[in-house]
Amino acid sequence: MRPTIRDKWPCWVFDLYGTMVDILTDEEDPALWEQTARYLSLAGRPWTPAALRRAYRKACAEAERRLGDPLGEIDIVPVWARLAETDPAEAERIALLFRALSIRRLRCFAHAKELTAALRRKGRTVILLSNAQAAFTRPELRLLGLEDCFDAVFLSSECGVGKPSPAFFRKVTDLGFAPRDCVMVGNDDVCDCRGAAEAGMDSMYLRTEQSPRPAGRLPENCVRVRGLREILAAAEGNEREEGL
Repeated sequence: MRPTIRDKWPCWVFDLYGTMVDILTDEEDPALWEQTARYLSLAGRPWTPAALRRAYRKACAEAERRLGDPLGEIDIVPVWARLAETDPAEAERIALLFRALSIRRLRCFAHAKELTAALRRKGRTVILLSNAQAAFTRPELRLLGLEDCFDAVFLSSECGVGKPSPAFFRKVTDLGFAPRDCVMVGNDDVCDCRGAAEAGMDSMYLRTEQSPRPAGRLPENCVRVRGLREILAAAEGNEREEGL
């Protein structure tokens, strides 16, 4: 079924990683922990790689327990502030260093920018709704040239909750859109598509290398697409028909 760009969807909501951005990270790489521990030690806060890894995981687990919500999302910056015994500004830099050392691949999927531009030319509102750490994601949006592609950006670490929680999807409807006015585009059948359905939104599902194993059938109001190119072709086709 080919997607159509319908007037009933004035608001388009996109997932980021695995949908708009092709990413591969490795937080299990011993070199990541060796280099991060070396940096902290040089800065006067000595850690061994193994001790840092254990402490990091313990601090993350404790922060998650304090949230008391299985769909809640911690902010990683206070974790690094605690481990490095430093202020939030430096902790954010340490978090970014950790992220940079963990990245093996980071690039936009083909047609990501073109698609957001085509939708906005048609007067659609384009929103990013991502389960992501702001300390990682906002710099990556700038690096990839995506920072200005969205009318609004909602990141789970800033909101304290993530998909598929209805509370996270309400960030979109709080902007003044009814759920029926929105379509969610994502690569996770549970977080993106089922979460959208529970929030009353339609969705489009595309499977990528980063997609988790499907948990079952897609919701009835979800359209499966082969990729962003298919959605872009529909948007550009509509533009030609409308003389835009």
